[in-house]
Amino acid sequence: MIKFENFSFGFPQKDLYENINFEINTGDHAVLIGSNGSGKSTLVDLIMHEEKYTYDGMIRMQKNFRIGYISQFVEHETSEFTVFEFLAAPFRALLQQSDELCAKMSESENLEKIYEEYQKVLERIDAVDAYNYESNIGKELAAAGLSEFAEMSVNKLSGGEYKLFFIMRNMLLKPQLLIMDEPDVFLDFENLAALIKLINTYEGTVLTITHNRLLLTQCFDKVLDIENKSVREFPGNFAEYNEWMLGNKVEMFEHAKNFDEFLVRQEQIVGKIRKIAEMTAEPKMGRQLKARATYIERLKKMRGEDPFIEEHEHEFTLCFKSEEEEETMPLEVAVDGYSLAYGERKLLENISFTAAPGEKVAIVGANGTGKSSMLRDIFAELEKKYLGKAGYFKQVVEADDELLLSGGERNLKQIEELCKTPHTALLLDEPTSHLDIYAQIALEKAIRAYEGTVIIVSHDLFAVTACADRIILVENGEIREMSGRAYRKSIYKKYFDSDVFDAEKKRIDLEIKVTKLIRAGKYDEAREILGIKKED
Repeated sequence: MIKFENFSFGFPQKDLYENINFEINTGDHAVLIGSNGSGKSTLVDLIMHEEKYTYDGMIRMQKNFRIGYISQFVEHETSEFTVFEFLAAPFRALLQQSDELCAKMSESENLEKIYEEYQKVLERIDAVDAYNYESNIGKELAAAGLSEFAEMSVNKLSGGEYKLFFIMRNMLLKPQLLIMDEPDVFLDFENLAALIKLINTYEGTVLTITHNRLLLTQCFDKVLDIENKSVREFPGNFAEYNEWMLGNKVEMFEHAKNFDEFLVRQEQIVGKIRKIAEMTAEPKMGRQLKARATYIERLKKMRGEDPFIEEHEHEFTLCFKSEEEEETMPLEVAVDGYSLAYGERKLLENISFTAAPGEKVAIVGANGTGKSSMLRDIFAELEKKYLGKAGYFKQVVEADDELLLSGGERNLKQIEELCKTPHTALLLDEPTSHLDIYAQIALEKAIRAYEGTVIIVSHDLFAVTACADRIILVENGEIREMSGRAYRKSIYKKYFDSDVFDAEKKRIDLEIKVTKLIRAGKYDEAREILGIKKED
């Protein structure tokens, strides 16, 4: 379907890929991963708009290739359509176009041109199965567990709900390749669970960029990993890839070390021969010296580049007090009788809760329940009472083309600012969104270590379960409080057969341990942890 061959590309300020080779085949559900700023979104843009770029190598792609694209940020329509009508609109437009061309053919004398256009429309109708759009929409809604939304007005959907139906509509249009750039961003957990079902039941070809640990562990049968300006391709799920990648790196690093030790011994031999040749001036020694020197040069070419382990070790220290301050107390954050409404629509009414000094509280709930607005209002009140004492992480909602920064890179900049400035309380709105897995984990660690009070709004269940002492669940205009442990158990009971959070924690811990052992040259210990035997 798509094949990159010996492909290289970069911007003037940064090289992104060097001599990469990989392919996406029909039916693949591929995930594209890599650290923030590694070039994932650019690679996707190259597939969609190859003509815009000057590059080395080849991109092989069939002609008239239909690509569907879901960006990180989807603009919400405000039409009076119901969800069913929104999903049906492109199919109805195609069928109407067909009817109009039929009417033209019955009246026009220039039949050939109109008939040619009519045939193209028929081909498109056939490609998307437009004649059966009603039953196809019903099946898709049912498969995702979203049938109850069919008659709801689109303008009453939350941003996350709208994004989910936008993805569904693109799937129904059956592109030959559906590309999704962080489709999970800003989806609440219910919508994320529906997205997992949509991806897993979709029969077409998918290429998805995501850092979401639930999507990574629950979806995809091919992994494309951008690291060190190359792309590693693996046919299998993310857990299988991670295990293979670690074992492969152990062998690569040990092989490189042994090769280097062999090269050192050969160079020592050449040094001895050179001394003898200089002392004796025998032609035989000179020929031997030349032969061995040529052999070493050949070995160095065979040796190639050093194996590579990317530095994923982000370290964040959220600043609590300045060096001049001897004693600082965390803020208590009290919300008393808070209400929120948009026009006549009441979202929250008479809400009260308290975050004790130093407590970590997570506010969770469906999209559109007023969580971010409440957090913003809490921060405004804290600013009035304690100017500069509270820090605020603002949710990234739009691209920054001027700075050419990815969403993850912009979030990292905000986090770095919070690390520089002392605050006794932090209000964080989706701080892990767009961050790669390793940055997410580092931020979770920093939040746990932070001495001040934290209120975090998040749909990231890994962040919530890793950081929060207490959960405030927003639903039906009210709040319900529970411990972090109780919330986690409720999630398992409703959605999972096994402890996905614990499994992911073990995977990350294993990767960190093995990476440290590889860097220390302790290859046998790394193999033992991975449960693999040394190659003969």
